[in-house]
Amino acid sequence: MNEIYLDNNATTLLDPRVLDVMLPILRAVGNASSAHFLGVQANAAIEDARARVALLIGASPREIIFTSGATEANNLALAGVVAASKSRRKVVTASTEHPSVLGTAQGLAAGGYYHSVVDVDEVGLLNIESLRSAVDTGTAVVSIMAANNETGTLAPMAAIAEVVHANGALFHTDATQLLAWGPINVDEWDVDLLSLSAHKLHGPQGVGALYVSRQASRRIRPVHYGGGHERGLRSGTLNTAGIAGLGAAAEFARSDGEAAAVAVAALRDGLHSRLIEHVGPVVLNGHPTLRLPGTLNVSFDSADAEAVMAGAPCVAVATGSACSTGHPGPSHVLTAMGVDEQRASTSLRFGLSRFTTGQEVVAAADQIGASVMRVRERSRRVMAQ
Repeated sequence: MNEIYLDNNATTLLDPRVLDVMLPILRAVGNASSAHFLGVQANAAIEDARARVALLIGASPREIIFTSGATEANNLALAGVVAASKSRRKVVTASTEHPSVLGTAQGLAAGGYYHSVVDVDEVGLLNIESLRSAVDTGTAVVSIMAANNETGTLAPMAAIAEVVHANGALFHTDATQLLAWGPINVDEWDVDLLSLSAHKLHGPQGVGALYVSRQASRRIRPVHYGGGHERGLRSGTLNTAGIAGLGAAAEFARSDGEAAAVAVAALRDGLHSRLIEHVGPVVLNGHPTLRLPGTLNVSFDSADAEAVMAGAPCVAVATGSACSTGHPGPSHVLTAMGVDEQRASTSLRFGLSRFTTGQEVVAAADQIGASVMRVRERSRRVMAQ
């Protein structure tokens, strides 16, 4: 039986066109910091990628800092801003943030700073009034992800920015999940810092970027030191091939993402409907309309999610964040939305991409649906004993 990959929120398939860009660089030699001709060639590839990433988010190339991924970018954004501030000692996040944001904020709190957590409603939307209460003149940075990695719920970016900037704080967003679906504009969002990862938009793993606006660049410091690469904010030899892959992935997201979003949203809704045909009503976790086109998070009553996955071994789906390995228990995102432990334990996340086909959606729904019914039947037999 063919394997079906529906875990694109965790990592996307590498676009073959991106690999074509990377292969010649992987076969070459040259450190972008070197002055000889090979170094110049490597640096040219990096600067070309910087321009492509900047175009995807409506920024200047000078505002793009390359990192090893969004996790490092999130750490740099929060810890770097706090380190640069003499009077502002608070970080504000939502309760549904990615572990790399929550973990950084918690680490700063352990070091004597303050971490305020803002709640969300039952569909994962940020509570703006709670945000307004949490942000004050002692706040250095507010970090709210643009699109949640487990439910796909989208954040009200303009409303958040208004609250943050009214108190003189910086607004950081992790936009990793969103950028595969086409260009955005950081000026329209009014964000100061933005994190992204290549492998969430059909690029390679191990490379990402942090957008640092010109205004924010005066209010951030590096969190590790070395040769002063990346405008002094992120030292270390640059991953030339990976960065070139990120640049190519950004270019293809800009050209293909918006059309793909429409097609993939239709596939996602078809998957939802076909699952209901197989198993009866399911509970949608997340906002019904304000969510990513490729994300479907649903709960199957009386069917443990791990058992369902085991019963459909050829379908790659997930029970929660791929970055929470080693932390068993219910999803912190669903818990923050008020989902009880029993319902959370029956929840699966399906992540579709622009490479997902209609045949895969049908086959996945059939296999997952059959597995749910088998798990329910076993559960009934056990209860009857």
